[in-house]
Amino acid sequence: MESPDNVSSKQVGVRLPGHLYRWLKNKVDNGEYSNMAQSVIGELTKARTLEESRCRETTLYNTCEDESLARMVNERIEGVRRELLDEMKRRRT
Repeated sequence: MESPDNVSSKQVGVRLPGHLYRWLKNKVDNGEYSNMAQSVIGELTKARTLEESRCRETTLYNTCEDESLARMVNERIEGVRRELLDEMKRRRT
């Protein structure tokens, strides 16, 4: 038997909760999709693409950029702290 990863398409029968059925039916009725099967495929494809892009963003943000961003923030905080100390010294004199 062939694994699902090697199959170009696979028929799956599922029952949709009412709120999802109505949401998809509305997309078909509004002409966004030609039929219910296409609406399911289209929305699942959009969801997969969104999930993959979020995973890529998370991977990008978790690299050394975190360290450089933290360094930039710390440098800015230190600069503001020095400015405040200088202002306090100036007002005392």
